[in-house]
Amino acid sequence: MHITSFLILFFTALLCNTANAQLQHDDSPTSEIGQLLKKIDTVLQKEHLPGLMISIVKKDSILFSGGLGYADLEQKIPVDSTTQFHLASVTKFFVAMGIQKLIAEGKLKLNDRLQAIAPEIPYTNRWESTHPVRLVHLLEHTAGFEDIQLNKMVNTTGKPLTGIDGVKAVASSLNSRWKPGEMMSYSNPGYNVLGYVIEKVSGIPWDNYIDQVLLKPLGMDSTLFDLSGERLPSYAKGYNFNGGQLALLPLYGPGSNGASSALVSNATDMAKFMHYLLNVDKNTNVDLLAGNDMLEMEKVHSTLASQSGLQTGYALGNDLFPNNKKVTFRGHNGKGEGFSSWLFFNREAGLAYAISTNCNTNLWPVSQLIEDLLTKDIKYPTMNSVTIDRSKIEPMLGYYQFMNPKNERWEFFKRIFSGINLLSIDADKLVVDKGNGQIDSLIHTGNGIFRLKGNIIPSYIIGHDNDGRPFFQGYGNGFYSKTAYGPILFQKTLIYLGLLAALLSIICTIVGIPLVLFRKMKAIDLSITGLPAIGTICFLLAYRKMGLTDAVNKELFITLNTTSFSIFAGMLFFGISVVIGAYLLYKRWRQIRKKWIRFPLAFNIIFLFYLVVLFSIHGWIGIPIWHM
Repeated sequence: MHITSFLILFFTALLCNTANAQLQHDDSPTSEIGQLLKKIDTVLQKEHLPGLMISIVKKDSILFSGGLGYADLEQKIPVDSTTQFHLASVTKFFVAMGIQKLIAEGKLKLNDRLQAIAPEIPYTNRWESTHPVRLVHLLEHTAGFEDIQLNKMVNTTGKPLTGIDGVKAVASSLNSRWKPGEMMSYSNPGYNVLGYVIEKVSGIPWDNYIDQVLLKPLGMDSTLFDLSGERLPSYAKGYNFNGGQLALLPLYGPGSNGASSALVSNATDMAKFMHYLLNVDKNTNVDLLAGNDMLEMEKVHSTLASQSGLQTGYALGNDLFPNNKKVTFRGHNGKGEGFSSWLFFNREAGLAYAISTNCNTNLWPVSQLIEDLLTKDIKYPTMNSVTIDRSKIEPMLGYYQFMNPKNERWEFFKRIFSGINLLSIDADKLVVDKGNGQIDSLIHTGNGIFRLKGNIIPSYIIGHDNDGRPFFQGYGNGFYSKTAYGPILFQKTLIYLGLLAALLSIICTIVGIPLVLFRKMKAIDLSITGLPAIGTICFLLAYRKMGLTDAVNKELFITLNTTSFSIFAGMLFFGISVVIGAYLLYKRWRQIRKKWIRFPLAFNIIFLFYLVVLFSIHGWIGIPIWHM
């Protein structure tokens, strides 16, 4: 779910605990590793992580593969090197390697058209004749496809979805929202399509193919793809930390064919995999990818930003992260029901690590500790800058609208509220207003490419799209297009006024209730604000319910039930209540003689009605979640 930012705005306007953690690892730790594990154990306690899988590898050795904490809190089963964790979206890196293997074998090409490979796949792209969806667009999330819908995220039948049925299950997300190859927007369904492509070309199920060409040659005998959601004794159990307690979460099968999220592995196998990545140049096994193949996977090919020279971003199943101050790590992270996982590596420096916890918790504090150890002997690089050519960049200053939300329905408001403003040039710095008073000074490294102060690689770029319009990419893989600010400001103002109207409706209703009780006001007049006030509260409760369900009970989105219907009804009632309130105001307008009452009522209804129209356009009123 990605409605948190909007709900915080709405609410503002409206008025994993673990104990006795145990160290489990393969070999007696060195003093450095031992100290590291003690520090990580402290993080587990502080961040409420039940358990943690850890693999730390250098090019010439496996420093540690094991775990901390518990795989099963109820039975006090500790995490060790054999405990299997669900690694969620880390799966995408393995699927991309499967595609790259088929490319290396000459069975596919990176720029092959999807329609030519598998015309039976149900996707839409109105630019197909000139800008077709290609294999590279699926690998780099640049096809313009949306992320998976709420009712398609999990499979509770216990029967895996296979073949074309797995792709058809997520067909509602397979719609190109812009010309493929312009900007990145993370899409799980795109990787479900890639799984089907592997099956179509190799002639065997996608998971069997990856097992044959990657897992078996590396001796990763405990790594598999969980397509059924059946809980095995060797699996770590997933938990959710909420309200000071850890609650066990259900284990689901993937909503499609699993090619975006089904990977299961343990510390021993992940150590083997990372050791292979760091030594891929020495690989002599014909069944595995070679160094040139990995170099190709580490390149960004299809975005406008990459065509303009920026290589920081999502490549073929892996992303490049500019956070570390000494070296950069690339890889993939994953987050699923009760699990959070990171796989990061730097082949040039010969460093890699994988971590996974059985709780939906941020792993950044653990990551920092591991990276500090791995990079302790590496010096900070010397950073240079280039003076900005004002004649080129100054005409590109101005407001830039956010353009690439993961899901249009749930994140439409980001197009309105998440824009940035390129304010000014100061020698070698571009001054950027991120919004909410946050100002960044981006340091120019040449050719319109910038880095954030403290970062050692550039991850921002300003350039022109194929139509000559200025664009800016940065802040993750956010893509921004230059536009006039006036229309955006107008939309913001209307939304703020709508939120103010919602707040006033609640206040007026609270004030009006005693007036009705003491016969100072007619009940029908109170209904003009009272019904919209109740509708607003129902709306908020419905979205709150949707967020909680998304966190712990995704299976309730699949069918029509008490939860899914209450969400539908709560959102729908908001629209109905405002329409009824408008009708009542129309009927009572002449009887309300005092202007100081008339005009606030009119203000409320008009701007609440605007919110209803806006939410209706974007599908936020009466959503049949079970049928999306």
